[in-house]
Amino acid sequence: MRKVLSTLLGLGFLVPMHGSMAYERDAAQVALQLRNAAAWQQEDELIDRQLAALREESGPPNIVFVLSDDVGWGEMGSYGGGKLRGVPTPNLDELAADGMRFLRHYSQPYCTPSRVALMTGRLPIRTGLTPVLFPGRQMGLVAEEVTVAELLSAAGYKTAMYGKWHMGENLENQPTNQGFDYAFYTMYNGGPWPWLESAEYFIQNEIGIAAPHEIDVPTDYEERYGIPIHGIMESRKGEQPREVADLSLERYNRHDNELTDKILDFIEEQSAADQPFFVYFATNAQQIFACPPEVRFDKYVDSGNCQAAQLVQHDKNVGRIRDKLETLGIERNTLFVWASDNGPGYLLFPSVGFSYLRGKKGEVTEGGVRTPAIAWWPGTIEPGTDPMDLVHLTDWYTTIARITGVQGDIPGDRVIDGVDQTSLLFNGEGYSRRDYLFHYQDRVLGAVQLGDFKRHLAPETGIYNIIRDPAERFSEHNGRYLWTWEPFRILIDGHLEMMRRFPNRPADETIPPVPGMHPDQVSRVGDGNR
Repeated sequence: MRKVLSTLLGLGFLVPMHGSMAYERDAAQVALQLRNAAAWQQEDELIDRQLAALREESGPPNIVFVLSDDVGWGEMGSYGGGKLRGVPTPNLDELAADGMRFLRHYSQPYCTPSRVALMTGRLPIRTGLTPVLFPGRQMGLVAEEVTVAELLSAAGYKTAMYGKWHMGENLENQPTNQGFDYAFYTMYNGGPWPWLESAEYFIQNEIGIAAPHEIDVPTDYEERYGIPIHGIMESRKGEQPREVADLSLERYNRHDNELTDKILDFIEEQSAADQPFFVYFATNAQQIFACPPEVRFDKYVDSGNCQAAQLVQHDKNVGRIRDKLETLGIERNTLFVWASDNGPGYLLFPSVGFSYLRGKKGEVTEGGVRTPAIAWWPGTIEPGTDPMDLVHLTDWYTTIARITGVQGDIPGDRVIDGVDQTSLLFNGEGYSRRDYLFHYQDRVLGAVQLGDFKRHLAPETGIYNIIRDPAERFSEHNGRYLWTWEPFRILIDGHLEMMRRFPNRPADETIPPVPGMHPDQVSRVGDGNR
């Protein structure tokens, strides 16, 4: 241990942060900070003046963050898809043209971990919440984690969450106990929406499903297994959440529209009150079973792909949100971010998303974790920028904190993986503050990126030049990349050393009593079991 620590210190890792860097960083970020201290200080001084001028002109900036679902790199028109793929996305494409289109934006491989990363700015392995949650799973985002909504709420922002929560169904896990003033949400991904409905729905509506067993659920599911399926929930801070409607396929088809209606009302109310706000819209669209009839047969839409219809519906709703900001005249004081939570899940092809990259949802290949993302902020973000810089979903936590002036409230007793990317937004390509990524598949470190190179560790091994080979088709097993082994080792050793200094939260959960069995006879379910 002493030898490892000494080596890392000698290489510039694990040096305490000073000044405004009050929270703990991973070792690689500390090293970058040391190497770029002078340049970053100059950038930060200018950014601080720009932010102060923006606040002086319009007050604290609003934040609208849309986290979409299973939209792969290559699905939208702005990423080489669109009508070519049977999924015209004119509003998202216009947003990308008028703002910043990220070419190397990364998420987690699954939906629950991506939400954890965004909300906490931490790799999910640090929080203990790494699996995808389904009804009955007794774990979630614990109260000790500090969400971006909690930071903003404490600073006087009105915070609201709409859509797919997917970070736990116990009371402490739910959104209004995690910093949101208001939430209109569902607990799960798209899977449970049709569980209690008949397969006749799909027959009657001529919707082809590649895996009909997915909805072959006993009608007495809840009674048979003792697992309740919660419906659409509504809650306000300080009040008990209440269920306002059951999950149903009919409602699923119009749910994205319904959520958008509520978001528009919320934005208008806060604008009228001159109140800064944070909207988190985790859309339920692009999730397996819905097939919105009002857009399914639009021009260029692949009518046999239900996911395509969902994304087209969602694209229209993104346009509605942008229009509302412009109509109210608050677009220049609002950072609008749209991103996908992971790559496509090909299980139910053809009703799924698509990526030109290798792999899929659940994998640490580029197709699983490299996602489309857009940032739009008129007057601040230069239109038409498309940086090749590395950005990770955790970065939005620290970036939003910096933009809104709450970075001093980020907890200092844990490692924060998110990197402040305000300089990238303000200055454009070449100003990212990260050159590394750690890709976890559940609790396993599956791949590591350093600059243009990506090393796969599990379940496959190999090294790829991501610029030369973005689809990861040609692993270099010969001596070409032997020179990368030591930089990768240093990167991984520093990462693991920080985990020893700041241990990950245990992956544990309380299992409800099984009828007829003494609680002592019930073993705990490990986080690695699926």
